[in-house]
Amino acid sequence: MNKELLYKHLENYLSRVNLDNDFNDLQERLEREEYYKSYTSDKIVSMDEEEFYEYISKLWAMIIWGNKHYIIDKYINDNGFETLKKSIAYLLYGNDSIEIRWDTFKEKIKGFGPAMMSELLCYINPNEYMIWNTTALNAYKYLGIKDVPRHNYQLTGKKYIELTQHSKEIQRVILEKYNKEENLLFVDYFFWDSLRELEPINEEKNQPKETVVNNKSYHNEIIDYIKNIGSLLGYNTDVKGNIKNSGKIADAIWEFNVGNLGKIKYVFEVQDNGSIDSLIVSLMNASQDISVQAVVAVSDEHQINKIKQHCNNIEGSFNGKLKFWNIIEVERAYTELSSSMEIINKAINVEIDK
Repeated sequence: MNKELLYKHLENYLSRVNLDNDFNDLQERLEREEYYKSYTSDKIVSMDEEEFYEYISKLWAMIIWGNKHYIIDKYINDNGFETLKKSIAYLLYGNDSIEIRWDTFKEKIKGFGPAMMSELLCYINPNEYMIWNTTALNAYKYLGIKDVPRHNYQLTGKKYIELTQHSKEIQRVILEKYNKEENLLFVDYFFWDSLRELEPINEEKNQPKETVVNNKSYHNEIIDYIKNIGSLLGYNTDVKGNIKNSGKIADAIWEFNVGNLGKIKYVFEVQDNGSIDSLIVSLMNASQDISVQAVVAVSDEHQINKIKQHCNNIEGSFNGKLKFWNIIEVERAYTELSSSMEIINKAINVEIDK
């Protein structure tokens, strides 16, 4: 960790906090801790759907969603309400080590990413667990912390604890150097206010190119990004069913009702190292559906070039609907769209503003 950068930004942040006791909204921070700590394991399990909606919608990780009911209903439908509540109670209060609880929850529950998981943990025990999200990722990279995971699938329980140790180090610096006893939620406020938009000074060069080949976890994460992008844009992404004239279930579909014109759809297939011929047939079949506006092959640059070569003489069979989307651009779109939605929703939802 680059201590000079840390001291520079901490001193600036703490001086502003000291000048204005309300600067970091201490009261709001305490209210959040008290609210979530009021939910014991039994109380979480006994929640009805209305109370569960309030419990989840208050999370900062939910700020990107304008229609929170839609996404929370999806969590419930995808996981089962009782299973979801019991799993949250286990994550927060289970008797196993946090590494085991984290990995078990992550394996069992769909939709909840590390940002939501760690935020809940931080509220319950803010001296032990940090909030890991894009803000923390950017802060760690700026401070020169090594081996920071870029993808959700890389964040195991063991890795989460390793990352938390760096925030605990910052917590100790605040105490020892500045004589202020603060918890890891305060560290998160510091990241948010001072470091989240700063670019790393010596970012590692020549990083390996991202690929979904032989990486099922990353493959599934890209599918989740595509679905989330569609949801943020207002499409219905909870669409299930086979591609027309094919036994293949599409990886992701964006669907939208257009008045009396009916539905329009966009079909996405994330290609790893499977059969390209099978992919082409599936997308070709999907393109014959009059409601489908585009069929999109999603993969890394190498795989996309291979797909294009296979399609050289049959592009006309797709009715002009065949498109390509690099996984790097998928991630970029999700990150930037999420950030934009966060800014917009913060402006109109001041009650959950940091």
